[in-house]
Amino acid sequence: MPPVLPPLLPDRPRRLALLDPHPVLRLGVEVLLHQHSGVHVRGSYANEDDLVELLQREPGCVDLLVIDALPLGDLGDGLQLLRGLSRRWPSLPILVLSAHCNASTVATTMQAGARGFLSKATTPEMLLRAVDVVARGGRFVPPELRTQLNRSRARRMSAPSLTPLSRREREVLRLVLQGCSTGEVARRFQRSASTISTQKKAAYQKLGIRSDVELFRIRHLLECG
Repeated sequence: MPPVLPPLLPDRPRRLALLDPHPVLRLGVEVLLHQHSGVHVRGSYANEDDLVELLQREPGCVDLLVIDALPLGDLGDGLQLLRGLSRRWPSLPILVLSAHCNASTVATTMQAGARGFLSKATTPEMLLRAVDVVARGGRFVPPELRTQLNRSRARRMSAPSLTPLSRREREVLRLVLQGCSTGEVARRFQRSASTISTQKKAAYQKLGIRSDVELFRIRHLLECG
């Protein structure tokens, strides 16, 4: 038997558009949502261009986007997509359904414009609850992720202030966050690769990090992204 799911508030059907590169996952979400008269799946897409075409062609045709932004490219590309959608359609709420679930990813995603965040391992009940909350204009993060976020905020508040980065160090990190290699950064600024590597290492030491992965995790704390 299918799971017993909580009904959505039936003031009118929620019109959704789905964006995810994985067809099986999209189909599963569609089947789940079609079980409820309070939800209408207006479109289901594998790439962002088709979704944007729908929104341009029929403004106001959907009440909520459910998207998997991050795997459409690297982390920077996913955040760029979120920011672009939020900037062009600021009144259209976005719920991110992602396999990347930790406090840093959730915080960065919400700052980029998402109104809600769920793990792809979530229960059907939680997905429907999130759809209802976000479609009504609220924000939704499941309880276990809220706990992680609160702990992460507490750690940041108790951490010492970061040593200020120099202008050149910020320039280097800005390009690293855009996906440039050390050699590409060196060619861009017409400096030697060793100079760029030294500046990058100095910046990482000031930030208390040791890898590009850690840099992406704290990009929302920087002004060079």
